[in-house]
Amino acid sequence: MKTEISVIIPNYNCKQYLAKALNSVIAQKNVNLEIIVIDDGSTDGSVDWLKKAQNTFPQLVILEQENTGVVNVRNRAIAAAKGDYIAFLDADDYWSDDKLYEQLGYMKEHPECVLSFTNYMHVNEDYKPIVDCFSFWPEFSKFVDKKNMGYQNLESPMDLLIFANVIGTSSVMVKRSAINYVGRFDNVLNSASDWDCWLKLARIGDVAFSPRVAMDYLMRAGSITANRKNRLNAMKEIVSRCKRDAGMIAQIKAQARILECYGEYYREIGAKFKALSTTTAAFTLFPHKRNLRHLLHDLKNTFTTAP
Repeated sequence: MKTEISVIIPNYNCKQYLAKALNSVIAQKNVNLEIIVIDDGSTDGSVDWLKKAQNTFPQLVILEQENTGVVNVRNRAIAAAKGDYIAFLDADDYWSDDKLYEQLGYMKEHPECVLSFTNYMHVNEDYKPIVDCFSFWPEFSKFVDKKNMGYQNLESPMDLLIFANVIGTSSVMVKRSAINYVGRFDNVLNSASDWDCWLKLARIGDVAFSPRVAMDYLMRAGSITANRKNRLNAMKEIVSRCKRDAGMIAQIKAQARILECYGEYYREIGAKFKALSTTTAAFTLFPHKRNLRHLLHDLKNTFTTAP
């Protein structure tokens, strides 16, 4: 029977999480899929574990390579994929049981849709919920029809996604033909190549989303701060690439978002005055509740003298 979906799971030293991720894929019903796990030079015994799992799960395909980073890993897996649709899942994330069936059904019924995604829950290392993604982005919430938990097209996706990156990679399904057409993930970028790819896809077709939480995203200690500077540089480059594709207001909001992220970075490294100045600039460009909350925090943090 023809493979409908190729599930791509990059792995680098995630042996302790693989069982949970794979089990969430195996639990998917009423879809014909292959599971491509591509190991990026792990040293924790991941490959041996995967080869044993392959005896139980014949749909599991294992690719091995020297460590080159997640962008090259995903691109190589896309080249090997057989399905008309590709779903991405990071090795430390996991899906709800019926996630793929509903997503595939919508994309088949709407062939102009090249990308779909769902809401997702941030969880801590004890798998306790923190906050769902869409709730964190009030700018996005107004687009959500709360009475409709199914999939719906996103209006003006470029104008929204350029400043509100609500797409969690592990929630995404794309048309294989479309992602190949836009050149897959850009390995020139040091970070945020997924966001760049979603924006490229939004240029050529429809983007759909579901407000239902269908994926849990594991917040591992240190996983964000360590890459913050690379991500900031990549964000500036990606926004500059979209000058002809997004409206002026959306571009202003995107610049405010970059400043907001710089404020978070300066806050983390203890640069109080830099945090305050960038947060002030972000609030001036795009005055909304989250930026106001950051501004008030930085004002207090900068001018309150510790006893």
